[in-house]
Amino acid sequence: MIFCTKLNRFKHYLALTLVFSLPMGAMAAPATIEVDIRGAVLQPGTYQFEPGARLNAAAIAGQVSSQAWLLGAALLRQSAIEEQTRLKAGIVFELQMNGVHARSRNDDALQALLDRLYNSVQAMTITGRVHTKMDPLAQLFIQNNALLEEGDRLLYPYRPSQVRVMGAVVNSCVLQHDPAMQLHDYVDACKRHDAADRDMAYVIQPDGSTSQHGVAYWNLDEASVAVGAVIYVPLKERKLSPTSTGLNDDMAAMLATQYTLGGRFDE
Repeated sequence: MIFCTKLNRFKHYLALTLVFSLPMGAMAAPATIEVDIRGAVLQPGTYQFEPGARLNAAAIAGQVSSQAWLLGAALLRQSAIEEQTRLKAGIVFELQMNGVHARSRNDDALQALLDRLYNSVQAMTITGRVHTKMDPLAQLFIQNNALLEEGDRLLYPYRPSQVRVMGAVVNSCVLQHDPAMQLHDYVDACKRHDAADRDMAYVIQPDGSTSQHGVAYWNLDEASVAVGAVIYVPLKERKLSPTSTGLNDDMAAMLATQYTLGGRFDE
């Protein structure tokens, strides 16, 4: 009996030694990765993948429909939530600070615009969207075929027909997409606010990529705009608080996470 008790204690000690000798994170490593696939796919649902599986495996499992609009498809990641939460909080603070600046200058028009932007940002969801290639054919190249992560969501929308213009405009506009139109054409079609930067605009393409281009005669870029894109008209820097830097860049980055502004995800 005494021998058995000592043997059991030795087994318990050995088990603990083996556990604590494992590399950090080895105990928490999941046996499978759970991924949710929705939208324009033939087999929507939640799937289990082995660690090391990549995006293309999920696209094959969900059987992406030929009707899916791949340029606007979205990969939503839990690991991106924290950073995007900080981004949103920073924008809210910047807008509040600039609101105080506008009131100190008795600029009611700017104050009204900042209030509208503040409300729109407050209503934005933290999505976790990350910029990556979602076309299954493009994912045949390893550099476009990222590893899946636990809790990933893959959403495949249907093709829209519009372009949105937001930011320093009198009212946000939803315009019909026209392949012959350039960035400056869309900006000119949506009345700009007096506080708008007349020289530059941001294009947030449907895949979440963001770029800045000239829209004035002196710096005009022939920048194409894909269907489902969002155009952000920035505020003039001189209208903003001197202590506020990066508001326009942050707004464009936040809009890049708002995938529902582009495609049709509700079908």
